[in-house]
Amino acid sequence: MFYSFLKVLVRFTLKIFYRKIFITGLEHIKTDTPQLIASNHPNGFLEPLIMACFFPKPLHFLVRGDVFDNPVLKPMLRSTNQIPIFRFRDGFSKLRENSQNMDESIQVLLDKKNLLIFAEGGTESIKKLRPLQKGISRIAFQAMEKNPALDLEILPVGINFTYPTKFNTEVMLKIGKPLKAHDYLDVYHEDNKLGHENLLSDLYDEMKKNIIHLNNQQRIKTFEKLAIILRSIKLYPHLPIYRNDEEPLMSEKNLAETLDKISENNYDEIKDQLKKIESEMEKENISLADLLKTPPGFGRIIFFVAGFIPFLFGIILHALPIGLAYYFTKNKIKQKEFKASILMVSSLILCLIYYIILIIIILAMEIPLYWFVICILCGWWSLIYWQLYSSTYFRSSDQINYFKEQTHLILFNMKNLI
Repeated sequence: MFYSFLKVLVRFTLKIFYRKIFITGLEHIKTDTPQLIASNHPNGFLEPLIMACFFPKPLHFLVRGDVFDNPVLKPMLRSTNQIPIFRFRDGFSKLRENSQNMDESIQVLLDKKNLLIFAEGGTESIKKLRPLQKGISRIAFQAMEKNPALDLEILPVGINFTYPTKFNTEVMLKIGKPLKAHDYLDVYHEDNKLGHENLLSDLYDEMKKNIIHLNNQQRIKTFEKLAIILRSIKLYPHLPIYRNDEEPLMSEKNLAETLDKISENNYDEIKDQLKKIESEMEKENISLADLLKTPPGFGRIIFFVAGFIPFLFGIILHALPIGLAYYFTKNKIKQKEFKASILMVSSLILCLIYYIILIIIILAMEIPLYWFVICILCGWWSLIYWQLYSSTYFRSSDQINYFKEQTHLILFNMKNLI
């Protein structure tokens, strides 16, 4: 019950937090088959929230055991299907609990439910799939040893963030075709080590198909600039937020693969071209991010003028909870992988507390409740207004179109440099 309630609430919040959510491959999730979901882990705990909210089947999760030490959080974590796994740093007394927790994880699969594991073993905000840990293959083989007839599938999932630490950006998730765990069982019985290696090797290859993987991370800054140019080729309308479309992911994935293949000399040439055009843009007070903006039409200008008062009202009313969330995230969260997660969750919690206090004040002062509804609607309106305003370029479209043409030529010519 609590899981279902949170799913609705957090799904709504995710659609506010992200500009676009691209998810494909949901057809591979089956209601009558146990599935072990193997995902990369670039962004704190936003990945399990996204999957829990948009996957059609409830998920169970393996999570860091130290968060269960909080007596306030523990009941909520348990009620949302989270299973603790402890590490060496948590102490030997905690490590002894892992055997029981692993049995609980295996039972999830025996009951034909879905278990999510972050196969890399830890979180790191990079655009690259890191080596997979043995835990996922160990759970798969142990589950089949307890029930040899178990039709266990392993789903290779890739989740990708355009800017992992920022609000109002994009997330792209793709679920690949499942691996049949039984296909590796005979080799495992003959040679345990080889069975694990074969399963993890194939799983790595399948996951990599769904992930923006830049092998040479020294080229990441250039990739980010080229990715902005790539996104400017096809601009999506504001709505809908959630889309079943793999084109953005696959195009950025192909860009990373192309950049990896380019020689050092050709790579230096691309950097020089980017530097030159950025210098030209700077003279016109234009940045690469402006390529993602569109000039305002007559309708959008009317929207900005007519909607300014409710936008301002919504900003004033929500400045306190949102401001506190930003302040807390900026000053208290040092690890960049958790900044977006904490920002979203703290904003949600503080807004809910704020709304409760606001209702109490309204009732105490005998003010009509429709003012509370107006407050909520103005907050929603201010978000839409700001998103449209920030994606609008209030200058001549000729300048933007010129620089789009010049930057698109860099992408086009890259293919000839491989």
